[in-house]
Amino acid sequence: MPPRSLRVDNFICRSCLSSLRKRTPTAQWALRHSSQAAQPLASEASRRSREQETERQKTLETLGLLKGSKNNGVSVNYFEQGEGGRLRRLRGEDEFGQSLNDPDGQADFRMKELEQELEEATQFTKIVEEIWGKQGAEKLRKRVASQDEALPKPSLLLPEEDWTAQDRTRIVQLNNMIRTIGRKSRGGVLPLKRISSLWKYYYAARIALSKKWEFVHPDIWDLLWQILAADHPNNPNRMSHIHVLAKDMQNAGATLRDDQQLLALEATFISGFQEDAITAHKKLVTTLGSRPATFVEFWQLGLRMYCLTGDIARAERVANTLLESPYEKDPRFLLPFIRMCAEKPATVEKGFELYQQLRSALGDAITIEDYDQVISYFLASNETEYAFYVFVEMMTSNTVDLRGTHRVPPSVASPFFYGKWLKRLIGAGDLQGAYNVLLHMKSRGVMPQAIVVNGLIGAWLRSGTADNIKNAEDVAWAMINTRMQFLHIRKDMKSLATYVRLRQYGEGWPRANLETFSLLAENYKDRGIHPKMEELWRAFRDAEIAPNSFMLNQLLFSYLQDGQGKHVAALTRDLINQYQVEPDSWTFMVLWQALAVNRLIQISPDQIGEEVSRTRSLFAEMVRSAHILAANGLDVQLARFILHSFRKLEDKFGLLLAYRALRQIFKFEPPDSVVFELHVGSIDLEKTAKGRNGHRLVHAGKQIEGYLKRRHEERIAAGQLSAGDNLPDDVKQQELGNFVDLFLQNQVQLLGDKNMEQSLEQAAVEMGLNGEVTIVR
Repeated sequence: MPPRSLRVDNFICRSCLSSLRKRTPTAQWALRHSSQAAQPLASEASRRSREQETERQKTLETLGLLKGSKNNGVSVNYFEQGEGGRLRRLRGEDEFGQSLNDPDGQADFRMKELEQELEEATQFTKIVEEIWGKQGAEKLRKRVASQDEALPKPSLLLPEEDWTAQDRTRIVQLNNMIRTIGRKSRGGVLPLKRISSLWKYYYAARIALSKKWEFVHPDIWDLLWQILAADHPNNPNRMSHIHVLAKDMQNAGATLRDDQQLLALEATFISGFQEDAITAHKKLVTTLGSRPATFVEFWQLGLRMYCLTGDIARAERVANTLLESPYEKDPRFLLPFIRMCAEKPATVEKGFELYQQLRSALGDAITIEDYDQVISYFLASNETEYAFYVFVEMMTSNTVDLRGTHRVPPSVASPFFYGKWLKRLIGAGDLQGAYNVLLHMKSRGVMPQAIVVNGLIGAWLRSGTADNIKNAEDVAWAMINTRMQFLHIRKDMKSLATYVRLRQYGEGWPRANLETFSLLAENYKDRGIHPKMEELWRAFRDAEIAPNSFMLNQLLFSYLQDGQGKHVAALTRDLINQYQVEPDSWTFMVLWQALAVNRLIQISPDQIGEEVSRTRSLFAEMVRSAHILAANGLDVQLARFILHSFRKLEDKFGLLLAYRALRQIFKFEPPDSVVFELHVGSIDLEKTAKGRNGHRLVHAGKQIEGYLKRRHEERIAAGQLSAGDNLPDDVKQQELGNFVDLFLQNQVQLLGDKNMEQSLEQAAVEMGLNGEVTIVR
């Protein structure tokens, strides 16, 4: 409250008393101790007499209240009059200024309320922008500004009052999910988990919402539609969600926009309610079907629906409506109609005419993808002739028209031309279409190339399906029979006196080559069908084709998988000598796996010596082929089999020499896993770590770490490394190899063999390493 009077050393002039009496009660404020306080007093100077004004100015100067006054020795007390006229002395000028600006003392409280309202408004705006983006938020602001103040403002949250306990729980869960989406979406596409969660909580709240649809604000419907209708891989159930959501919106009396009605119509059809969708489409002809903004999209949707249901009469009427309309449209809307016509022999001719109409409408804008799409329609319905017409037009830029011609030009009726088509179909994964093209080639008397047919056979086998594997075997064996027939005829022709040129005859398949046999051999090996592999091998020998190492390896692996590993070594020697085939790393892989120490669980003690000799002999054969193996680098798995074979036989001399030979001859440096395996004495480290010997793995790790640390310090002391440098990767790999070498050498010394050098030399001779590696260090 304003103070009643101001006392300064018990003196108040008459002019001030007169001024205070004339002021209204609502403006009873104390005189301010500032230069600005004199300004409102000066504004009343016109209503005072000149004498009073002069006397008042003198009094203010005496009190030191005028600007520029040098009298600072005056003491001023401030008072505030409260309710009931009670005076309260203020502590100073600051409290007086606060009382002057905030008479009721409610400014701080009102400021906090304003800050809280501002924070809530800012948070709401942020949520709206994160969900709908800045443009959507701006539209919402404009909508709010255009609404009457008496109407409720839009809200993204449902009211949580006036529900039963069970319904309220579901409403609260849906609100919480909307809040979560607002925080997590950040204006981008929601992840699959968020969209699924939103649908789960909305679907759970549908029954409760159906009792009070009026509680669902239009902005909530917009939010649900925007998220659930997003055309994105993260929303795989988009159409089923939209079908349910659109029905709920209609039941709630919400107005669907034109684009929402079209999407709801499509969702109804895709969700399985085809009759309902078609009926609704007919009802919307006068609205969506006549508006320029929705005309094209509406009738294209109808065309797709009629094509999927097989109603060719209505589909044709809709297509004509679109073609005759003046609106801009993409001629590719005819593609579903072409597909429907191509599916039936009675309408396939019409389908081809529609394709020609599409090609003319597109002109130079037609793409290879458009041609491929049309070709796939005709191939899927086994109308290969029409597919061939389209392919020829694509390859010749519509300069060759084969319709109605009895003779195909040689440039087209050639295996090279068909080969391009087959390669394109195989690359696109249309294997059945490629097979139909092969049959079409044969019917026209065009012999396909073996390399192209082999490509189809390989694609069939890689697919792994039963039908494709059967097709691959049938075609491959037909090619093998063609080769056999050719060989028999060639033998018979040797008795003729004159030279006769042999021509292809029979079913029209090309002759099988090495690739054909290799494809079947690999498939039989992978499937473990050894009887078919033996049959194939007999046919291969009769086909008079020289094998390569790949074909040889498939046969050897098949014998090994069939439990006939003991015959692998002899068979390998016979085939290599007979066909002069050079073994590769896979050949030696199967040979090492075929050893008894790797095939059998246990070997009797009396067979150990024989197996040691056999293992050393196999290593000697591998040393003789070192120029082949070292060229591409030795495979790690092959090296593991070699080292563990000697370890299992407890041939420590052979193990040490084999390890040194792998490093010196084959340039092999063991990775960390092999180092641990040799130190622990196990080929399965995971099993060892879980078993009772897990401590051995820990001990090996500590020893390896200690060795590397010591070598690191030694290299630093020798000046090979700086004090702060770590061991380079190649140096570390080399040091690990040296660690294994020292470990294996120590194992040999622990044997206590007095003739250790002689034993090592004998082992080196048996392993073909005489003079090849360092025996003693």
